[in-house]
Amino acid sequence: MNKTKEKIFNAAIDIISQKGFYKSTMDEIAEKAGVAKGTLYYHFKSKDEILIFLIDEGLSLLKNQILNNISNMKNSIDKLREIIVVQSNFLFKYKDFVLILLSQLWGKEEIQNNFREKIYDYLKIIEDIIDEGIKEKLIEKCDKKLLSSAFFGMISSLIIFQFRNNDIIDPEHIADSVIKYTFNGIHYRG
Repeated sequence: MNKTKEKIFNAAIDIISQKGFYKSTMDEIAEKAGVAKGTLYYHFKSKDEILIFLIDEGLSLLKNQILNNISNMKNSIDKLREIIVVQSNFLFKYKDFVLILLSQLWGKEEIQNNFREKIYDYLKIIEDIIDEGIKEKLIEKCDKKLLSSAFFGMISSLIIFQFRNNDIIDPEHIADSVIKYTFNGIHYRG
């Protein structure tokens, strides 16, 4: 990403996360980025294009980091744990981006359908690792799509927990807890 697009990326995340997509304007994004309106329009013809760029760049950053981190790991459980650590760190580092992403997943417009497809691409990484675990006999046969969505949802909802508690949360602790409860369950002691 070139420097101008990076400025626009950061400014758009800031403005849209504060005001919401529909209340944000191209003028505000240009001003916050410190670029002329013409420069903004040179790179992006509309707010929709900016939003698509934000989602594409953010999810690419997350996917690339995960794929890089797990590339040399052999055990599927270790890979799932690393995904949790990376996604947790990503959530806390880019929480404004995550708020935008999660807010734009709902709806039936073409742009929301496009975002969901990008999330499905990300979930496919998790599904493939779950499939590896099944083949390694480390994970029982299960609904991979459901479990990958559950992983994504658990980790994504941690941003709410962080806002609520105003704490910095340890991604290693999060990963250990999610792995423990996912694979061992929550036992009823009634």
